[in-house]
Amino acid sequence: MLSLVLRRSWAALLLGSLLMMALGGCGDGQAPPAGEHALEPVVAVGSQWYGHIPVWAGIERGIFERHGFRVEWRTIGKSMDRLNAISSGEAQFASLGEIAMLSAMAQGNTRFYWVGNQDIAPGFEGLVAQPGVEDFDDLRGGRIGFPFGSSVELTARMLLREHGLDPDRDVRLVNLEVGDVPAVFRAGNVDAAGVWEPGFSQLKAVPGARVLGMDTDTEVYQRFGTMTGPDVLILGRDWVDADHIRARHFMAAYFEALDWVRDHPDEVVQLVAGRWIQQEPDLIAANLARFQWHDAADNRRVMNDDGIFAQADFILDILHGQMHALPRKPDFRAWVRLDLLPEPESELELDPGLDPELDQ
Repeated sequence: MLSLVLRRSWAALLLGSLLMMALGGCGDGQAPPAGEHALEPVVAVGSQWYGHIPVWAGIERGIFERHGFRVEWRTIGKSMDRLNAISSGEAQFASLGEIAMLSAMAQGNTRFYWVGNQDIAPGFEGLVAQPGVEDFDDLRGGRIGFPFGSSVELTARMLLREHGLDPDRDVRLVNLEVGDVPAVFRAGNVDAAGVWEPGFSQLKAVPGARVLGMDTDTEVYQRFGTMTGPDVLILGRDWVDADHIRARHFMAAYFEALDWVRDHPDEVVQLVAGRWIQQEPDLIAANLARFQWHDAADNRRVMNDDGIFAQADFILDILHGQMHALPRKPDFRAWVRLDLLPEPESELELDPGLDPELDQ
């Protein structure tokens, strides 16, 4: 009898141990399939702007998944709102306008890293006036709408000053959501409006509307050949600091997607038209033909004092010294993490987590 009791006790103990091991092995009660790695979740944020196409391509073509990431896309129109999502930890990756990034730095926000510049695409934003407004002088006393804290705000302010108008006294500036700009303009609620593509084309399509000026008419373009606020890539600081190898793997996946976008323009149009960008395929194709994508090697060439850093210094002089829009000039180089860029033919192309010696 004692032997039977002991055998039953041992069986119960063994069964309990097996159950505990099974439950402890997977928090949701379901073990991952054998041989598969769990995908790292990443939230990426952006708008309908062309500069986000590499993320969409990486999602659609499974590039991120092959590198071990499950990327979720969330649409956030304004650059500053995207940066806030990164700073709060709600998102890990974003592309946004340089102006918003520099403004956040000036306010002492250290919760992100600047890790790249994926494109140069001047000529895709500008100021469009209502029918009957022939020149800048006709805007005196009028209302001009655009998203505050964006590249187009700097474009508009520079254009106004270059044509003898004080943007803070001679006109009334109206803060608009990115997606609302075309509708507000069509309704006649502003005398002029500014935004980037695809909204810029929607403004120009209003019968009788007139383009008063573009970013290519500013001193920034004349000096540096860029838009007033080039696209920048940022990663959340906490996410990077928790595992910088993971961050490097993610950037390798991103630039693989960018390379595909650069090399397959016709397929890109099919991928984004009607789904990611609400424009006709022919217009998307024409716009993309004017795009200059910066791959990982290009980033090592332009992310320095001879490239975009000089442009950023110039913008800070305007924002802080002339416009008094920033409380100080931040040392933006302290936010830069070029070490997260993939090296040429890097081992980072491998599946994340396969090589523990990778970063040594």
